[in-house]
Amino acid sequence: MTIWAQSYLNKIATFKKDKTLAKPGSLLISAGILLFSSTAWSGAWVPEVGSGYSKFAFSDYKADDFFGDNATSVDFSGQNYSYYGEYGFTKDFAIYGTLLYQDLEQINNAGVASESSGFGDTEIGIRYQWQAQPFVVSTSFLVKLPFLYDENDALPRGNGQEDYELRILFGRSLNEYGYLGFEAGYRLRTGAPSDEYRYLFEYGFSVSDNFYLRTKVDTTISANNADTVSNNSNLSITPEFDLTKLELTAGWTLGDAKSSKEKWGVEITYRQDLDGENTLEGDGFEIGLTRVF
Repeated sequence: MTIWAQSYLNKIATFKKDKTLAKPGSLLISAGILLFSSTAWSGAWVPEVGSGYSKFAFSDYKADDFFGDNATSVDFSGQNYSYYGEYGFTKDFAIYGTLLYQDLEQINNAGVASESSGFGDTEIGIRYQWQAQPFVVSTSFLVKLPFLYDENDALPRGNGQEDYELRILFGRSLNEYGYLGFEAGYRLRTGAPSDEYRYLFEYGFSVSDNFYLRTKVDTTISANNADTVSNNSNLSITPEFDLTKLELTAGWTLGDAKSSKEKWGVEITYRQDLDGENTLEGDGFEIGLTRVF
């Protein structure tokens, strides 16, 4: 959610003397690969030692419909300000995390609005890359922490509990045709919410040295083991839900995309909720400023 592939693609058949593959330490520009996304997930690739990635983003999401039965009308809007960062500690190991600030509004049947502003859940994770040929395989472990908000707010910005997620990630270069990624995971959720199965499919390619496109299909499936009673009024984080969403991203790398120096870029993403159960149905956009170092 990585972008480390230009050198990976150029050296995919070359091993170092210690039998490790030369890691993808540059942007995946030549193959159109920018594996980072706004949801904090970064793909199977791991950055080189001392290299990293940052993304500062603003997103806007609106929903006026609901997947499943809902006794109240739906009028929800949310603006998010987020930071995602990743850093390579060793040739196979990286740490990553997300910090989120939210402005939320939800209007009920009587036309009364509930609002909430402040930090949401924080996520921090580690990822280890096991192999690079014939395709990349990694595993990740993530923890979600609820310490920056009050779960008893009229419109809470989270469920007020910890999550623990284990995920396996696959990545495959298609050379000039881009890349493919697939992820599968299980998220253990403490407290009232249901555990979740997580799946993600991703494809991206470059149009030119600086311009790339990416699409993702991101699916969450409830394990159907939530507590029967929940007082959380926020319809975007019901304790038990299914959701499949589509993301379409266009990105531009500023300056010389092939340079090994620090690079900045801009991404624009459109999100559409495709299918689900017991959750909001809406769409939104995101604009982000990226930095690779």
